[in-house]
Amino acid sequence: MKLAAPLGAVKEVDRKEGVPVAGLGNPGPLWYGPQPPSAAPFDTSGGLDTMNADLVYFAALQENLTALATAERPAIERAARAVADSVAAGGVVHYFGSGHSQLVAVEPLQRAGGLAPVNVIADPALSPVAPRHAGAAERVSGYAAAVLSTADIRPGEVVVVISNSGINAVPVEFAVGARESGATVVAVTSRAHSLAAESRHTGGRRLLDVADIVIDTHGSPGDTVVPLGGLAVGALSTVLGAALVNALTCRAAELLVEHHGQEPPLIVSQNTDGDARHRNDELLKRYRDRCPRD
Repeated sequence: MKLAAPLGAVKEVDRKEGVPVAGLGNPGPLWYGPQPPSAAPFDTSGGLDTMNADLVYFAALQENLTALATAERPAIERAARAVADSVAAGGVVHYFGSGHSQLVAVEPLQRAGGLAPVNVIADPALSPVAPRHAGAAERVSGYAAAVLSTADIRPGEVVVVISNSGINAVPVEFAVGARESGATVVAVTSRAHSLAAESRHTGGRRLLDVADIVIDTHGSPGDTVVPLGGLAVGALSTVLGAALVNALTCRAAELLVEHHGQEPPLIVSQNTDGDARHRNDELLKRYRDRCPRD
């Protein structure tokens, strides 16, 4: 399925004529055409001379999602198999991120349609609600060891480490420590961003250097994708990371059925009729000692 034209091509669309481009998962096209009469004109002085910034953002998002679904299929498959094998054996899937990457790490926690055996290692000092503090803390060499000391990571389990840049000391050292614990480490990172920036790890290593499996988000250096004069707006990493985490869950759940003959331990939405909450509570009891969050 053709999801969208390449971003460069989409930006050449003539606003007067309008060109329909297939929308991701939508029954009809996403229309890149004239703005409705009520829409305020967008200042194109920053170089957006063919479409409004919101549409440029959606086009870039579609392009990156297409790259994830195609170029990263082998890495996603390897990661999903590792997750399925671990869960089938009674293991837990651990997620770790710092700053805004912690938002992605929290995404699969007791998520409708998500796996129940998920443990999020969310250190308060690395929380995105205090971004300046987290930005300083994630550069401190040695801090990851303190976080790992409270994490119950066991051999054969999977640890997903999310870091868009992959250059700071904490995610790199956390990944190294998780591997030393016998876990399979999956890195979710932007290869382009990581290689464009100098590593802040004392040994000059990046997350992509120390992980067992690397899933490249294909994000741009700096994360933003919409040029605006001399600046840029529109970060993609959180959206791409959340999509990737859910895609990984989907494939892992499928493999639990196909390869292990097990019913996936999936959370259902409690905002539905029936006994969804009771079902979830009973399911989560099986993992309460490993995934203690209520």
